[in-house]
Amino acid sequence: MKRLIHSCIVLAAGIALIGCSSHQLKGVDPQLVENKTWVLTSMNGLAASGPRVTMELRPATAQDGRIGGQAQCNRYFGNYQVANNKIIFTPMGGTRAGCPAPFMTKEAEYLATFPKLDNIVIKGNGLILNNQSGNQSLTYVAESASVSGQIAASAGTFAPGSEIIVVLQDSAMPNDPAGIIGIERIQVGRNVDVVDYMVNYAPELVNPGSNYELLAEVIQNGQVMFITAVKPSVQLKSAPVQQ
Repeated sequence: MKRLIHSCIVLAAGIALIGCSSHQLKGVDPQLVENKTWVLTSMNGLAASGPRVTMELRPATAQDGRIGGQAQCNRYFGNYQVANNKIIFTPMGGTRAGCPAPFMTKEAEYLATFPKLDNIVIKGNGLILNNQSGNQSLTYVAESASVSGQIAASAGTFAPGSEIIVVLQDSAMPNDPAGIIGIERIQVGRNVDVVDYMVNYAPELVNPGSNYELLAEVIQNGQVMFITAVKPSVQLKSAPVQQ
């Protein structure tokens, strides 16, 4: 049975937007895009829809690194290499969870796009991966703002080995994955009754006309054991409108 927990929210959100200058990389400089979470906004010219899709690049050596993130259904992973002023991606692997057919189709298209890409373009807080002919592209925005606070158990403690998932979502879309603009997953290592969280999000994805709220779940052994009794509203900053 699901039980309820009470969330205690502290809106000490720090907003740090990256400068709005834009340029195209003549040679690939991965340091400009590594160690950030990028959220997919379009794929091959079509606006992204459905579950939130992310990408992270992690350097291993000066030329090689690991790519990973959340696709439309599964976590994915692979490698990239920087050589001859180009970035090259390997075919992607991933977990094997099953999701509704439309999500799986989009995921297959998304993962199949990476090996066809070799160029990076940075525009303000956005990132475009494409190929020379321009017929394959993935467009992202960086998570550059956050909402932070605490979540407390209404009784007892959070058990070691459990996972707390904090979701930032459009309050008008509570059951629609397209309404989620930020997620943090917290692994509990010991018995605690209060946990700090920080949910990152991209201001470019905030709809100024929408209201946003936080939801927390506690997962134990793959089962949802606790959910928040109240979903607190939060004030978010959206990105300036481009002229």
